[in-house]
Amino acid sequence: MKKFILPVTEFWACICSVGISEGMPEKEVKYVRFTNVIALLTALAVFAYIPFSLIKGNRELSILQGIDALCILLALLLNSLGYNRLARHTYIVIVNCFVLINSCFIGYRSGVQDFFYIVYIIPFLLFSVTDYKDIAFGVIVSVVFFNLYQHIYPYFNAYNLDIQSQEMISNINLWMKFVLFGIAIYILSYYNFSTEVELALTNQKLQAQAQELKRSNEDLEQFAAIISHDLKAPVRNVSGFMTILMRKYGDKLDADAMSFVELSKNSSERMAKQIDDLLSYSKLGRDLPATNTVDVNEMIKTIRMELGEKISEKSATLAIESPLPTLYNVHSSMIHHVFQNLIANGIKFNTNEAPRIAISYTDHSTHHIFHIRDNGIGISEEYKQKVFQMFKRLHTEQEYEGTGIGLAVCKKIVDFYGGDIWMESQVGVGTSFYFSLPKHQVQFSLS
Repeated sequence: MKKFILPVTEFWACICSVGISEGMPEKEVKYVRFTNVIALLTALAVFAYIPFSLIKGNRELSILQGIDALCILLALLLNSLGYNRLARHTYIVIVNCFVLINSCFIGYRSGVQDFFYIVYIIPFLLFSVTDYKDIAFGVIVSVVFFNLYQHIYPYFNAYNLDIQSQEMISNINLWMKFVLFGIAIYILSYYNFSTEVELALTNQKLQAQAQELKRSNEDLEQFAAIISHDLKAPVRNVSGFMTILMRKYGDKLDADAMSFVELSKNSSERMAKQIDDLLSYSKLGRDLPATNTVDVNEMIKTIRMELGEKISEKSATLAIESPLPTLYNVHSSMIHHVFQNLIANGIKFNTNEAPRIAISYTDHSTHHIFHIRDNGIGISEEYKQKVFQMFKRLHTEQEYEGTGIGLAVCKKIVDFYGGDIWMESQVGVGTSFYFSLPKHQVQFSLS
């Protein structure tokens, strides 16, 4: 028995897999397999009528049924050639043709026309609910063919089988309908069950990954805190010793020695600042207070006061070119950091006699889009992607102070809210930074 069942099972699996290629999306695999299964079962059902037609002596009808069955199998051929969507459309049209022709020639009493109701379901089996155009096509084809049958079947009465044969076929069709409906329900149930199982497994994997990610993040935070503490202690010592050395023995050291001591002191202080910035970056977005409402106009006033000394020192101008919005469901400290950093950069990286930073706003349908423009030194095209990376400084510490982490923090904050940040710049003319924030944050994310 097993020797007989095994080849049949292998043949069935082979037929069902026609047209399925490696790397094909799982969604497409499902509908290609649907098409193969339904086409094969329909062809077998049509072939089942051929012996009855031959017994009744209706050779023309048996030939027509054989042609119908072969045409139905055309769907498998198209799948094998990679025309998966065309295969489904072809199957729908051919099956409707088959039902129309057979219902006209066999006769009304046979009930073959009732199969239009089954054919009407097929588009919903072969296409995703999002493929509404394909489903609409299949439904329209069924409706058109059914209406066509209603108008033309009386003209074929002369070619119909006798009443007794029609009633016998009607009984066969009744069982066939049970079988086809059962298969359709089984297919839907089976793949619904498979989808639920896959979804449950995916959820389990996601939960496991979330737990692992949480544990990993906690370990990283602890590691960053320990490393920063262990690194900052000797760095502070070096800075302290250099300060003592300069204070006690400064008058005994020559110019070169003093230069080395000052360089060592400045380097250690810069390293301490880098450690602090790195630790702040690693903690960004964690243990935040509740979100609140932020009036960006008021925030800019605060930033103007905080940067007052730098603004006065460089005779800079900070202009608001359009009314700024009120943001909801955000953390004021994080939004404040983005604006302050971009404005401060516009002042710092600016050799103009009259530095000017202008802030404007565009109200997009789904996003707030902010624009911070300056007339500074600009950024070369080759560095546009690098400026948002950690410690990617384009200038030396002697030219411009800083640790090279400010724009990386800005990008991480904007990413946290699901927005985007980008820039446009021309060397010697100035730089424009843009960043967008969704108007309705559904959830925050940290990468």
